[in-house]
Amino acid sequence: MTGLLHLNARDLTLGPTAPDAFAHAFDGPGDGRALVTFESQQHEANLDLALSLLSTLGTVLALYPDQGCWDELTVREDVDPGRTHGVGENRLHVDLVDRDRAPRLIALYCVRADPAGGGASALSDLRAAVEHLDPAERDLLRRPVFSYFTDHGVHGVGEAMARFAVLPEHLDGREPIRFTSKMLPHLQRGELMDGGAPERVADAFGRLVVAAEAQRSVVRLQPGQLLIFDQWRYAHGRMPLGPGQSELPPGQRRLLKQAYGHRPAAGGGDR
Repeated sequence: MTGLLHLNARDLTLGPTAPDAFAHAFDGPGDGRALVTFESQQHEANLDLALSLLSTLGTVLALYPDQGCWDELTVREDVDPGRTHGVGENRLHVDLVDRDRAPRLIALYCVRADPAGGGASALSDLRAAVEHLDPAERDLLRRPVFSYFTDHGVHGVGEAMARFAVLPEHLDGREPIRFTSKMLPHLQRGELMDGGAPERVADAFGRLVVAAEAQRSVVRLQPGQLLIFDQWRYAHGRMPLGPGQSELPPGQRRLLKQAYGHRPAAGGGDR
């Protein structure tokens, strides 16, 4: 992945200055994203250390309290290939895009990589993508007229917003960019949007999707690697799994663990 900061977990978890070192690296040369590699394959211990790193940046969440802080991203063939547990491409998006306290931090830890060689994680710099829009397109996407399908049963992320803007007024880190590529076909059908000029809005959003895909870079996580990123800035996704998933026992398929965190917005104010 272009520009991705690579860090060694040992350097970040030993010594009195280790937590500060990670936060400074994440915000400085990492520019809001970092890949941390653990030397050990003792995943339970690594996951505990990963939460300690995430907590240096903000407040760790438990979206599903009965499951703890880590959700399992398994691979299943009985779901839509383009969804979280599917085998196809999961297009660029922001998680919990419609929640008024959308989490800023996402951590992905790899327990098993796809033995068929697929399933790379994708990130795209949305701030850079927005630079490719003209002023009129940006204004259309700043209107609070959009909606999306809400996730139910989640905790710590506030209420579902009936309407929201895709772009905040300023791209300064105070508010998230509320983007998911999966909105595009709905907008093209005149859905998920209230207000005038639906065709112009769909065209503007389509331009943002194209620009985000042009900014996309990928990394195929290996067991013991942790990817942490600021999803107020970076959309994420998954490239297709490799062929022959039906022939793999579930216990051999790709397995990631996912955790979320809140973080004070730039200039103050926790989200």
